[in-house]
Amino acid sequence: MDFDDLTRTALIRGAIAFAVVLVVGSTAVFTSGHLRAGSGVQPSTTPVSPSPVQPPATGTPEAWLAWVPGGLPDGFGSSITAIPAIGATTTATADIAWLTGSSDARGRPVDQPVAPYMIPIDTTGVEPGFASFLPQPERRLVAGLDPRQGILSESAAKLRHLGVGSTLTFSTGNDVTIVGTLPDVLMGSYELLVDRATARGIGVTHERYILFQVRPAAHPTAPELAQRFVPYLPIDVPYPVVEVRAPGETKYLRANDREAPPIVLKERFGEFQAHPDPIKAGAITIDPAWVQTHIASENVPLLHTVTCDTAVLDLLRRAMNQLQSGGHASDVSSAGTCYDPVADPTDPDGPLTAKAFGAAIELNRGTNQPGTSPEQPKALIAAMARWGIGWAGHDAYPQGALFRYRALSVTQD
Repeated sequence: MDFDDLTRTALIRGAIAFAVVLVVGSTAVFTSGHLRAGSGVQPSTTPVSPSPVQPPATGTPEAWLAWVPGGLPDGFGSSITAIPAIGATTTATADIAWLTGSSDARGRPVDQPVAPYMIPIDTTGVEPGFASFLPQPERRLVAGLDPRQGILSESAAKLRHLGVGSTLTFSTGNDVTIVGTLPDVLMGSYELLVDRATARGIGVTHERYILFQVRPAAHPTAPELAQRFVPYLPIDVPYPVVEVRAPGETKYLRANDREAPPIVLKERFGEFQAHPDPIKAGAITIDPAWVQTHIASENVPLLHTVTCDTAVLDLLRRAMNQLQSGGHASDVSSAGTCYDPVADPTDPDGPLTAKAFGAAIELNRGTNQPGTSPEQPKALIAAMARWGIGWAGHDAYPQGALFRYRALSVTQD
């Protein structure tokens, strides 16, 4: 079977995977040092934008997922194999790789950002064992990856207008040749999948997530495994918590699965070109033309003047009007930053988040410091959720002040 056949088969499998309705399990979170008291509720009214969250389907039904906010400590993936219930494991890296150009299979230029600007590509680097967590024939496509070859997700291929035989060039000077595409669900919604060596060559170095299997005789729950994993974290890890997902509990097997993946944010708010700030670590400078088109400052009821994506401003306005009309105006005491151009590999939310797209905002930070038990009013959480903005108070590392654009790709709040 050639790559075109593989791609067609992958498309069929992807369509089937998206059509399957699974029951959503509860998110497993174990924290050392405190218990989180949450006041989250499920909205009783269907969100207007984006579409309502559906139970997720996963293309890797036997795979469990584990990740640590900010990235996995060195050796964590191999250390958990000491737990008798754990079977096969594979650890993957994930970071932003900076694209400086691309060409199609005939060598014709496609992406041509003008220096110093580049395109951030959400990339994962996988071990050979990753392929065993995929169905056939997709397993064979991944297992056959050679150095400097890569696979695009279907969404990324559509966005890039690239397919088999195209070439991506990155800021490190390394090229990656595309040998196939896979449904987003089989790639954890990462835009590009390469082997670990190729990932290092394009700047993707942080270990982010583990896929693992549970031995047939063992029947642990996700919360039990999360608790078992925590003692394997180093004492100096910045965020001493582990999130675990059992098969079927999340649509995309990726770190930070409560965050909308960058490809979803790009599709919703538009892709930008940017470059890392040479002085301020984690900050990026985004193309002023994109900022002018997408970002605006407006006065929003209860929030005063905020700077966000124009579509998010409308969602915030609707949520605040709902609070006011329901007699809950006092639920909002302060509003923080909405548009924050950052791409920080150590961020507990992930290396590129809704903040950079002007699609996240902090409310009532004074009583909701990161890492502490969140104290947001139920009416505020429900109003934001109704209009498409989810709450981060249920994260493994709780951020009770943070509300961010939510999408079909993320675990329900």
